[in-house]
Amino acid sequence: MKHITLVLIALILNLTLQSCGYNLHTKADLPFQEIYLRNVENSTLEPGLQDNVRKIAYQTLIDNGFTVTSTSQRVLDIQIKNYRLITLSEIGLNTVEYQIVMEVRAILYNEKGDKIKEFTPSSPFTTYFRTTRDLSSIIADKAIATNSLIRDICDDMVRKLIFETEQNFD
Repeated sequence: MKHITLVLIALILNLTLQSCGYNLHTKADLPFQEIYLRNVENSTLEPGLQDNVRKIAYQTLIDNGFTVTSTSQRVLDIQIKNYRLITLSEIGLNTVEYQIVMEVRAILYNEKGDKIKEFTPSSPFTTYFRTTRDLSSIIADKAIATNSLIRDICDDMVRKLIFETEQNFD
């Protein structure tokens, strides 16, 4: 009876994991193992945005199994095309709710410098934040919201690198 119960539990667990669409992927499942994050170009007026994008993109690539090295045959360039901070609501003469909109383009090259793929990670990405505090708190909240937005963009970029890039790289 215990054996049948264990088999039944294993079967139900297996069916649950298979039916939800969630799959585990190993490093061997990546379309390529190494990538070089060459340029992060900031075409906006927001200072330091390229540094945050580079840091978060680098970490996201590593977290998803890529080896980031300057000797890689695959080269990734990122262009920050647009960054806007929009006022959504005010109380009195003070803004209390903001929207951040960011558009990014990523370009993947092969070892010869030929463009393999150019894509915009579900662009534009949008996030919101509310604040009624002093200026230093507004700046801090904006930085937190911007970094969260960049993480979402980088996650989408890596997803597109893994699943939507042509399978024949050689």
